Amino acid sequence: MSKQRSMVARVEAADPAASELGIGNYRLGAALLVMGAVVIALQLDAWLISVLQSLPRFVSDAVNRLEPFGHGFGGVVVIGTAALVARLSYRQTGLLALSSFGSGMTANVLKVLVVRRRPGALLPGEFPELPRLSFVSNGDLPEFTERLSSSSLQSFPSAHTAAAFGLAVGLGALFPRARLWWLLLAAGCGLQRVMASRHFTSDVFVGAGIGLIVGSLVVRKTAAWTGQGSQTADDVPLLSVVSEVTERQRVA
Repeated sequence: MSKQRSMVARVEAADPAASELGIGNYRLGAALLVMGAVVIALQLDAWLISVLQSLPRFVSDAVNRLEPFGHGFGGVVVIGTAALVARLSYRQTGLLALSSFGSGMTANVLKVLVVRRRPGALLPGEFPELPRLSFVSNGDLPEFTERLSSSSLQSFPSAHTAAAFGLAVGLGALFPRARLWWLLLAAGCGLQRVMASRHFTSDVFVGAGIGLIVGSLVVRKTAAWTGQGSQTADDVPLLSVVSEVTERQRVA
């Protein structure tokens, strides 16, 4: 126990913000959820989409390359590459998988419960009315099997964005020096979903909030499960799960 505690102390010393990272992610995630609700309430989706889709072509070309960061197969490639290059343990690899795929699955469940048509599924004449027409009311809900099989009805929230931000949280815990870059990659993935007319901006905000919250929960629970004695999730530093990587890097 003392060896593990000293190892954790070295991790905290190397990254003083480690113990605050989870709280920051929760707050940012909650803020993004509120932002998504505000965009829907104030009917700002149409304006935001028009602004983002008017960005220069090179922006669209750049973010199109980031779409795999939130895709299932792309996530497997990223996680597998990180595991091989950094020689991650099974536990650390599992943390990344749960952070990403757990966030994406949470969003996918909500897609079926909250039916919203994708921007690309709306007719041009409907677009100005999209705040009213995009969500399907309870009286017009299709059969459950149709909701599962019809991608055009699965706009809210963005599962790509949720998975990308969940993966970014996991990668940020294991590789804290690149934490900002992981979040920027996830944000680029969310931007791509809007520019490709696959999602509304509010879908992306809510998806990002889900990814940050679910990813942080996974990382904190992993830290708690690997703790010793009477330590709780709040007692175990968020980055205690990176101690193995830190030790390898120190020895190397």
